[in-house]
Amino acid sequence: MGRPSIRYWGRGMKPWILYAVMTLMAWGVWGVFSKLASGYTRPRQTLLFQAVGVMAFGLVVLALERFHIQWSPQGFGWSAAAGFVNFIGFLSFFAAIEKGKVSTVIAMSSLYPVITIVLSVLFLQEKISSREGLGIACALLAGFLLAG
Repeated sequence: MGRPSIRYWGRGMKPWILYAVMTLMAWGVWGVFSKLASGYTRPRQTLLFQAVGVMAFGLVVLALERFHIQWSPQGFGWSAAAGFVNFIGFLSFFAAIEKGKVSTVIAMSSLYPVITIVLSVLFLQEKISSREGLGIACALLAGFLLAG
């Protein structure tokens, strides 16, 4: 079973970029939908209702996989742990947008890659180039400026 592939839409375009742009678009819309939901429900309930949406899409993925799952204890464990901390983040996010401007909350919470980068250097032995370090510094500055 191979990895899914996409065609380049430009010469030299790396295939992961399309997926990253799709993520960017989906999460941008998600932030607005979440703010709209916060006007009608409490943060814990927003989390619960979004979990229903995730489970519905999970059924679509299960069907796309033809109901064949390659299960491993490590894959399940790390995925479940990621889901758990992700939902803690969601609950915190929903509480924040209930009280504040979604544009400001998104700006602050979007700095999470800095945490990922630090942890990937510490635990995954990834290396950060000077250029990437400059990008991190710019992201932190942007977050600081956007947070007001």
